[in-house]
Amino acid sequence: MKTKVITAFLAVFMLAMTACGTISPPVQTAETTTETITTTAESVLDSAVSSETESTIDNEQVKSDTFMAEFFDSNISFEDTSELVTEAMKGCSFENETDNFNGVNKVTLKGKNGGGIINVLCVDLSQSQLDYDMEYILENFGDYYFGQTSAQMSGITEDDFVSNYRMTTNVYSKGKYQQYGSVQKSDGMATQFGYTETYAVLSEEKLTVVSGAYLGTDMMERQSFSQLMGKLDENVKY
Repeated sequence: MKTKVITAFLAVFMLAMTACGTISPPVQTAETTTETITTTAESVLDSAVSSETESTIDNEQVKSDTFMAEFFDSNISFEDTSELVTEAMKGCSFENETDNFNGVNKVTLKGKNGGGIINVLCVDLSQSQLDYDMEYILENFGDYYFGQTSAQMSGITEDDFVSNYRMTTNVYSKGKYQQYGSVQKSDGMATQFGYTETYAVLSEEKLTVVSGAYLGTDMMERQSFSQLMGKLDENVKY
């Protein structure tokens, strides 16, 4: 039964993943033989640097994937977060619907000019026996969840973020992770405003996560969403 739950849980995250395109410099044509040689040398150097960068990114991805596989395959259990969600959603200005699936409370939000989602979960790690320290667990799980959540904003890339903040804090036997970013993207006819945040607290061997994203054409709705995320964060004990 546990294996089925873990498999289904991982499948939900994998479906949320999206691929990001790569940006290449414009192709330039050399005008002289000297310039051609220089350009060729620079191209070789750029290619080597690019390959090294891609290799580093690939290695980091492997480490992240390995950690997440170990995390979900360890002896973890999920606790009910319905009370936390219900309390924070009181007075919410968005139309909303909550669905609990495999230990995750997913809140779907709809505004007049956009929409968003929020996932809330609490994982009991007391029996997991994960061989990682608190900071490593927080940072890797937090980064993973932030990437999954922000990827759900269709058509948005890292270049569209006008602000991005990331912080991890450890105090004795508890820790806190937070990363958030604001989006503003215009195509000349309309402007999209977005906000995405992942907040995670590891305390008393329980990892509580609040992760959400909003995208629409109303800046005030984005502000209302960030305030709702802040309200949820405040309700997570730290």
